[in-house]
Amino acid sequence: MVEEFVKLFTGLTDNFGKADMSKVVFDTKRNKIKPPYVWTGYAITSTHYQEHLDGKISIGIQPCTREGKVSFGCIDVDPANYKGFKISALLFLIEKHKLPVVACRSKSGGLHIYLFLKEEISAQTMRDSLTTFLLPLKLKPTTELYPKQVELIDTPGQFINLPYQNKKETTRYALNKNNEPLSLEEFIKTAHDSQLTASKLNDLVTKCNEDILKGGDPEFTDGPPCLQRLSINKLTDGRDRFLYNYMVFAKKKYKDQWEDKVVSANQNYISPSFGNNIIQSKLRSWRKDTAGHTCNDDPIHDVCLKHICLQRPHGVISDRTKAFPHIYGLTIIKYTIPILRFMVEKPDGKPAECEILRDDFPIQRKLRNTIYGQAHFMPEPLSPIKYDEFLNRVKTPKPTVIDPPEGASSRAQLYPYLYEFCINGTRATKKSEIRGGLCWTEGGYHHFLWTAFLETLPTRWHLTPNDTSILLKKDYEAEFGHSYNIGPNQTIRCVKLKQLHIDQIEHKPTKKKEEGNF
Repeated sequence: MVEEFVKLFTGLTDNFGKADMSKVVFDTKRNKIKPPYVWTGYAITSTHYQEHLDGKISIGIQPCTREGKVSFGCIDVDPANYKGFKISALLFLIEKHKLPVVACRSKSGGLHIYLFLKEEISAQTMRDSLTTFLLPLKLKPTTELYPKQVELIDTPGQFINLPYQNKKETTRYALNKNNEPLSLEEFIKTAHDSQLTASKLNDLVTKCNEDILKGGDPEFTDGPPCLQRLSINKLTDGRDRFLYNYMVFAKKKYKDQWEDKVVSANQNYISPSFGNNIIQSKLRSWRKDTAGHTCNDDPIHDVCLKHICLQRPHGVISDRTKAFPHIYGLTIIKYTIPILRFMVEKPDGKPAECEILRDDFPIQRKLRNTIYGQAHFMPEPLSPIKYDEFLNRVKTPKPTVIDPPEGASSRAQLYPYLYEFCINGTRATKKSEIRGGLCWTEGGYHHFLWTAFLETLPTRWHLTPNDTSILLKKDYEAEFGHSYNIGPNQTIRCVKLKQLHIDQIEHKPTKKKEEGNF
């Protein structure tokens, strides 16, 4: 049985996550169970899966492999308040739309909706497919999807907790269409029966998209699908935002005739329509407007189909040079020096996860450089006024604030890099090689050039060189500017660090993947 379970939930194999169910806290505001989470740092085996099913541990898997492939994905339905959440309503929609997915109750009483495949596909294709299912299931575009990452570079990203932890007494079980729990054996059979080939998944996604947009005005078949969806019926709420986004679309499609098209759209797509004086006032203010679509505003946001929009000639990608990239999913992690984690949409439409010091986020130069270093493209600069508007827009809703995962303090994060540089890496065979950027160990101390160590830190390292040096002084009693004799009449200024020991780290550091040119 465990072998079949492993096959269903195979993803990243050189690392996996664990939740400590003995240290669970309860979020009274959301009625949610919150155990501490941690990446183990070592490879997963079938034994770990078995221990999960036996209730000895609770494991989580990153669906995305190092090659950017997946064989399963998940829609994580995480309600604002678990107490009033109705699972039966979602099960009804799954059955109504005949979606080949398996719904599992999460540890807090939410829902993990799994899609299983018979073969691997790209992580991006999986995310696009799951996005297509959101509208039929009446879920918001902000609903969490796994895999969260479509490529893994410096870190393993984020994992999804698996069902059937402690299978005999589990609260994480699959449900049939009648909201009845399935045994582990029944779940595995159901999951196998639901598995799709890549071709069948593509056919399903195509049909879902056709159904979603059926009845929309053909005018929008080469433009944003959100407008096509909203044109099915005359819009009574969100008229301003619809007409603004229609204007952005019309400027691209109709060029010099865009104003006439906006006047017509006012009559055709919204009710009640705006009076002539209001429309003329809007047109005057829009003549010099180059900001692009407002994808994060209602009613656009709730019917967003960005993966389709990106493929259309007059979709959102056609105004990428005019707009700052889409940034979403802001999370503040409460390290000693807080960092802000966010998702940014790259020019090709793929998401990338970035991290920046919280206090650096409002500074456009630092944010652009962060995106360049971590997502590998440089956003076009905005004027100060436009950038302020962008900041106000992106900070709504408010960022999620979380505690660092267990073992993920800045000190804990820094240690593997120190260990790799001072112990696992190429070490000096003589003192003079310190000049060449190597570490020399003698008398219970490491000696190395500060700049040499900084060059080994990944682009995602969230502390500045100054803050990193403060951390080394505070937690490792490092001495900077130490005068060290490396030969006859030769001294060098270097870092002196108390020798690290193997028992300070639970696993061997993971080698970084080559980032390539950009």
